[in-house]
Amino acid sequence: MKFESKIFEEPLLEFGDQHSHPDPRLGLTEAGPLQVPLGDKIRVGIVGSAKTVESTQAFLNKAAYGFQSRSDTHPNLHPDFPGLRNHSPFRCQFDTAGNTTRSLSKSQIDKIAKEPNHTKAVELAVEAILTELQSLDDSGDRPDVAIIALPVSLIERVWNARMDSEGTTEKEDSGGLDAPNFRGLLKARAMPLSFPIQIIWEDVIDEDAKIPRKIKESSDRKIQDEADRTWNLLTTLYYKGAGRIPWRRMPKEGEFRACYIGVSFFRDVSGQQLWTSAAQMFDERGKGFILKGKRAQTEARGRHPYMTEDDACSLVESALRAYRDHHKHSPARVIVLKTSRFRQEEADGILRALEEAKTDLRDLVWVQESYDVKILRDGDYPVLRGTFVDLDGKGLLYTNGSIPYYGTYPGLYVPRPLLLCPHPSSDSTPAQIAEEIFSLTKINWNSTQMNQRLPIPIRAARKVGEVLKYIPEGQTISSDYSRYI
Repeated sequence: MKFESKIFEEPLLEFGDQHSHPDPRLGLTEAGPLQVPLGDKIRVGIVGSAKTVESTQAFLNKAAYGFQSRSDTHPNLHPDFPGLRNHSPFRCQFDTAGNTTRSLSKSQIDKIAKEPNHTKAVELAVEAILTELQSLDDSGDRPDVAIIALPVSLIERVWNARMDSEGTTEKEDSGGLDAPNFRGLLKARAMPLSFPIQIIWEDVIDEDAKIPRKIKESSDRKIQDEADRTWNLLTTLYYKGAGRIPWRRMPKEGEFRACYIGVSFFRDVSGQQLWTSAAQMFDERGKGFILKGKRAQTEARGRHPYMTEDDACSLVESALRAYRDHHKHSPARVIVLKTSRFRQEEADGILRALEEAKTDLRDLVWVQESYDVKILRDGDYPVLRGTFVDLDGKGLLYTNGSIPYYGTYPGLYVPRPLLLCPHPSSDSTPAQIAEEIFSLTKINWNSTQMNQRLPIPIRAARKVGEVLKYIPEGQTISSDYSRYI
């Protein structure tokens, strides 16, 4: 068996004025966003308790003057936030003035917190928040994006850490969960609004707020200071509120125009029907397009979901049609990423659609998230992010690991590699596929750190599935990716 290894350099991102840099935060500071805002401000609405509304306004007002990082040892990992004055990284302001805030009453919050039935508590919370969001939408002060600032008492009651915070796996996707997902349900119910929403926890805007350990998403919430939190929050608000792209992966010279399709699976609310979700990324312009596939099949005992040949063909045809509608031309390459193996009938359906569309270049890749083989490195730090090993036709890729630019490993646990398994019909080599997937891990407008594990097509497809499961069959869904993250 052949074992060849290499370490990919940190992928470059493109910002304003065709400026490139590997670090999203420094790139924004130096050149501004890839797509500049159409106005000089983004109107931000806020819904929460009276306290979280006030704290959010205070936090955004302070952010305008900047925050100094509290880290002296790793300045690249935890840089200062420069503020929003003369040289804003986003080239605009974030405005909460006017009648753009709504507060849940204390009696409403207490009623939800005391509701013993979890499903009913989630429904009550979603209904109360949606009523206030609809009020904003109907007003003359309609915002461009709305923050849902959850107080600790609501988080304790409606947020299930196991279900809402951990990334779903194919096993969980195919198995379904009985308890309602607060985030997914709220995003689904808010879909008809004229603006997207961003859910935040109270400790994001108030350091004195204490989140109980049992529901914390992960202990890395402790290490984010005000500067880090501001970078992440304002980047997300920019993407959602301005409808503009902060950055994209830097295209290589001579690179073919490509369409990336991530495929995932989700069960509907009843838990009975398994469906396919797909997130299609238009990489040249950074746009995302959401598709809902048809009912999926499973192999034994509900494991290993897959599409039939006709359904796989139909899904790719829809993706290519959306691409042509958006770009007015067809892609030269199509890359399909999936976290379960490609059955032959699935691959046949995808290839049939590509052949009918006369798409000559294609890569079908099974991205396996767990694998027994690991790489050890001399010294105290884990293997470098970007480490790749060719395993005789398959590729082992570390998208997490030590980052020399940061001067440390920005994680808490031993990094786990991805195993990339190209279908025999794929045109690219495992190393070429790995380098491209590595660059796609940096397209995450919810975070500005360079240690994202999954490529955006797969991460997006999963986020989409968490929301689509709460949208009744037949109801129109939004194709805008910002509505799902």
